[in-house]
Amino acid sequence: MNKEVIYIDVDDDITSIISKVKSIEAKIIAIVPPKRIGILQSAVNLRILQKVASNSKKHIVIITSDQTLIPLAAAANIPVAKSLQSKPEIPEVPAIQVDDDGGDIIDGSSLADTKKLPNYNKKGSNESSGIKSTPIEGYKEPASGQNSSRGKSNKQPRVPNFNNFRKKLLIVGGGVVLLIIFLIWAIIFAPRGTVIISAKTSPESISTSVNLSTTSDTDVDKSILKAVNVTDKKETSIEFVASGKREEGDKAHGTMTLNSTTPDSVKIPVGTGFSNGNCTFTTKSEVELPGVSPGWNGSGFSVVPGKVNVKVEATQIGDECNLSSRKYESTIDKVTATGSAMEGGSKRTVTFVTQADVQNASEKIAQNNNNEQKNILIQKLGKNVRAIEDSFIATGSETNTTPQVNQEAQGGKAKLIASVTYSMYGVNQSDLDKFLISALKNKISKENNRRVYNSGVKTAKISDFKKSGDSITTNITSKGQVGPKILDSEIKDRVKGKRFGDIQADLQSIEGVRDVSVELSPFWVNTIPNDTSKITIKFNIDTTGR
Repeated sequence: MNKEVIYIDVDDDITSIISKVKSIEAKIIAIVPPKRIGILQSAVNLRILQKVASNSKKHIVIITSDQTLIPLAAAANIPVAKSLQSKPEIPEVPAIQVDDDGGDIIDGSSLADTKKLPNYNKKGSNESSGIKSTPIEGYKEPASGQNSSRGKSNKQPRVPNFNNFRKKLLIVGGGVVLLIIFLIWAIIFAPRGTVIISAKTSPESISTSVNLSTTSDTDVDKSILKAVNVTDKKETSIEFVASGKREEGDKAHGTMTLNSTTPDSVKIPVGTGFSNGNCTFTTKSEVELPGVSPGWNGSGFSVVPGKVNVKVEATQIGDECNLSSRKYESTIDKVTATGSAMEGGSKRTVTFVTQADVQNASEKIAQNNNNEQKNILIQKLGKNVRAIEDSFIATGSETNTTPQVNQEAQGGKAKLIASVTYSMYGVNQSDLDKFLISALKNKISKENNRRVYNSGVKTAKISDFKKSGDSITTNITSKGQVGPKILDSEIKDRVKGKRFGDIQADLQSIEGVRDVSVELSPFWVNTIPNDTSKITIKFNIDTTGR
């Protein structure tokens, strides 16, 4: 005969279990409850479950070794097995004595018809259902129509549930301990008090020059304020228009024939000039021009002038000196010159990069990124550091220009690639506050009855930043608040253990105190704690006068 297994969850209710039993077609159903038996702790639920199985002509077996569940199953006449492989059997249930009134006895005869259940204790009674079991020694089936749980012979006193009693005791005890801990915390540790004093103050100005140092600590006596320096290096490029202009080209050149009418030879040095109009040509080599010599012209003797050819070049570029063959004026006496056609002269205007162009482009790169780089450096300084914006500086280095200085810029365009280092100084807010407080204390040192309430650090101005070598100076101006000398330690001693009204009356009697308020926490506290470490003194600045 087929068999199915139902696994019960802790959160399953009797309705869901019944639904599973009804939905299964197998005649034998093994029910496996969780370690915490949950809904099956109820004898009524077990009887209902057995009744439903019987009406559906099905046989159920509970798989458990829980000693709490086993007697409940036996009372409902449901067989039990320790595992899915072991044989099911109905365990022996000891008789329980109950009171005569039977108040705790549940009559399940109306819930489950036990006559319809198979007799698991009789030999062969389970063979037809497919379940093999062994009879339970000492177990006797109740007589028909007799409810053994109601017999007078089974009546016994009810046994208290010590597990529930122990749980309740632990819960109550734990609650008492927590209550004691809470009371200790609420009375001893939790109370806090804040006394807020409105003191009459007056402004006191400070204007001083200080030396900034990134290596030394703040020292008011030496006028030293510790500073922070941050840098940011950025590579960038910019295109610019080259401004240099010059003429480039070739000089006209050719050959001249020099003639001499003097009897002596003449040395013509390099660079000797011969002119025609606006063009002057100079010799490119030194030559010796021979003197005149006698000669026969066919009809008689005559004088033959000395002659020599020499290469010449124009003194200026341009095609205006590309001249045809002609005579040239000579600067040497009794020497004439005739030149061949001069050619090769040319001229064009070239735009090139100047050093001034590079400098202007470098400055423009730095200016273009000023605002952006200032914000980057301010972020690097951090929230607690006051930036000295006057100290911002951009220094260009490692520049590379295409084309380079004095080289031709095609189309008049050039490009500068530069590595620029941006720098800014700042001072820590706490160091600035400490410096201003010390400066104010020095200023009012002769007035023993006054103290500094506010250094004016939030509105302080830092200007006139100057750096020369290792020396860095700047000017600081601020307006602080000074008032009557009221010490925190004295106030704490005066207010501890007192109520608000007593505190207000006491402190308002102090000269310079305009108003007093008290904040207590938690809400059930109505007096200032006696522990001064739990008392906070705050001062509100009253600038209406002394």
